Amino acid sequence: MNTTTWTDAHCHLQDPACLSEIESILDRATRNGIRRFVVNGTCPDDWERVASLADAHPAVLPHFGVHPWKVEGIREDWELLLRGYLYKYPQAGIGEIGLDSKLTSTPMDLQRKVFRRQWNLGRELHRPCTIHLIGAWAELHEELKQGAPSRFLLHSFGGSPEQVDVFAEQNAWFSFGGALLRTPASKKLRKAIQAVPGDRLLLETDSPFQHPQGYGHRQEPGNLLNIAETVARIRGVELDDLSKQTEDNLNRFLQTAD
Repeated sequence: MNTTTWTDAHCHLQDPACLSEIESILDRATRNGIRRFVVNGTCPDDWERVASLADAHPAVLPHFGVHPWKVEGIREDWELLLRGYLYKYPQAGIGEIGLDSKLTSTPMDLQRKVFRRQWNLGRELHRPCTIHLIGAWAELHEELKQGAPSRFLLHSFGGSPEQVDVFAEQNAWFSFGGALLRTPASKKLRKAIQAVPGDRLLLETDSPFQHPQGYGHRQEPGNLLNIAETVARIRGVELDDLSKQTEDNLNRFLQTAD
């Protein structure tokens, strides 16, 4: 029986692939020691599903945000609607937001416009932000020069150890998930995991995405334990110690007031 306690720091249980079997998914996760789930919205169309999950399951910790793949054609009142969800759920963070120069054709200037409005909202309301960042390292550095929320998470971090050092100085947290199990021999990824300060490390599944076997397979929060065991080996720590550290980290990250 698993005796450690974990939080999936980034997942999308509101996705139809998970929502259709949510009770069994949560049950399997609980049996593996995963007690909390940070569920990230991606656009106004799924925010109410995130909210409903949080209402029905106290273990669901909601985030609301506009993903960079969803910024084109977004409804004009999206920011007002987002504020409404954040006011209704004072424990909620902002996410999943971000910048992506590789996996979408959405113009970067539009991405940055929507990103900055959410970024500034995080600063105004003292909410942590969860960021999807693919390729757009320079763009994020430019945004950081203009100010940043007190805490932000680079989810499914894919950068270098040197980038860990730079972003950690800017109050970044770092989470690792399914990509680690897909490429366990990646020296860059292993070194990045080793470089993350102990008090900034989080674990995630990105469910239903990032299954180790790739597309066509549904990832679940219950598989977080496999990720935790891999990270513990890479960092040379005991699983119990990693559990205690990442739970404390998550609690500090989710504080909604400074």
